[in-house]
Amino acid sequence: MLLLAVGALCSCSNNRRPLPTQAELLRQDSLEKLALEQRAEALDAPRSPEEKMLRELPLRPLPVTYEEGFERTLPGFAEVAPTMVPSLLGVNGLTKTKAVRLPDKDGFHVFLVGGEKAQDGPAVYLVTLDAESWAPIDQLTLFESSENEERSSGGQPANDDEWVDEDDLGTTRVEFSVTSRYEIYIQVVFQSYVDDSRDLVGVSVFSIGSDGTFFELENNKLNHGAE
Repeated sequence: MLLLAVGALCSCSNNRRPLPTQAELLRQDSLEKLALEQRAEALDAPRSPEEKMLRELPLRPLPVTYEEGFERTLPGFAEVAPTMVPSLLGVNGLTKTKAVRLPDKDGFHVFLVGGEKAQDGPAVYLVTLDAESWAPIDQLTLFESSENEERSSGGQPANDDEWVDEDDLGTTRVEFSVTSRYEIYIQVVFQSYVDDSRDLVGVSVFSIGSDGTFFELENNKLNHGAE
């Protein structure tokens, strides 16, 4: 009986698989990691050439601050075929179209779109796209040349201590900024031809809601500054 037991132990010992080496364990881990990465890439892969094009647009970090001539130079933007802009980005009536991608907001894709409007000159819009389908959700006008016009200051205060003459002519222009918190400031400024002074006529502040649409913030909820 003792001989039989020893024989059985020897037989089991001979049939036992050797423990994997460190190199084999590392190789197995690498293969599993690669499989997971490939699965994630497949799930996140563009589902159409149009989506691929949107994904490959340049990414511009926040904040975005208006600078003189921004609407004409569109710095960092890439060209997009005008025929594709209405369906992909939801903006109509533009030529010489360009776009740039901004960081996502709560899963929604955000883009700046610029171009020329017939008879009206340059225009810039902020648009949101659905997280899954990449379909346009909403757009906000940041700049349109038709909003800039020659006017008189009409005796409005240039600041708390000074009033400008009613005959002081100049232009109103729209300027904008987008903070890192996605607070979107759109302000109307009167710039005098006489002394080059600037008078803030009005300001509106928007943000992006939980449904991907733009909404105006109440004054008591504002955090000033383009952070």
